[in-house]
Amino acid sequence: MILGQPLIEIFKGSIVMVILLVCSVVALALIIERFIYFRKYGFNARKGFIQFGQTLRNQGVSAALNYAAQKKDTLNGLFTVALNNRHLESDNLFEILSSFIIEEKVKFDRYLGGMGTLANAATLLGLLGTVMGLIKSFHNIAITGSGGPAVISGGIAEALMTTAFGLFIGIPTLFFYNYFTKKSSEMAMALDGVSDRVVVMFDRLKKKSAGSKDAPAPTPGAKPAPQQFNTPEAGAEWKF
Repeated sequence: MILGQPLIEIFKGSIVMVILLVCSVVALALIIERFIYFRKYGFNARKGFIQFGQTLRNQGVSAALNYAAQKKDTLNGLFTVALNNRHLESDNLFEILSSFIIEEKVKFDRYLGGMGTLANAATLLGLLGTVMGLIKSFHNIAITGSGGPAVISGGIAEALMTTAFGLFIGIPTLFFYNYFTKKSSEMAMALDGVSDRVVVMFDRLKKKSAGSKDAPAPTPGAKPAPQQFNTPEAGAEWKF
């Protein structure tokens, strides 16, 4: 009950309220979907890079690939792409990782445009309901020829109700839109930073692996060294 009227009667009496109700359901669905997505694919860039680097240096490429395959988040996807294209030159590898980040940024921003549109639309629809309620009130005055409270109260109530309902939808939706937009930008920037570090680390490991080829052969019975950061044969295609 609102203002002495059942909710069903309020929605029956105003098409704007019905549209706002649909907008609220869609906005809530988008918010829940984005929350679940960022919860599932979120990552700690610094911690993940340190663990990945330690695994790659100490245990080799195969162990690093297994580490990256353990979690299906975006950061480990970046590690997998980098390892599969480790034979490329640094500039080419950086371009591959940059294109991967761009594709992931598109996924981060999915549905955010619709969320922002709903936040603005809900507020404007509330304003539209206000105008329609005032028109109804003045129309009742014109018909009856008087302006008593009983004549204009229905239209004023409808005007204020749609405004309040529109703001009730628009303000939280705008809040979550800004939050998810900031989250998307932060994750993309974190991936950019990690990709730079990965390229530098791979370049150093390549130089170290090339230098180890000239080292003397290990003595019999010595503990085998971790798998070298060997590069595939020349002409191998890039993987994405």
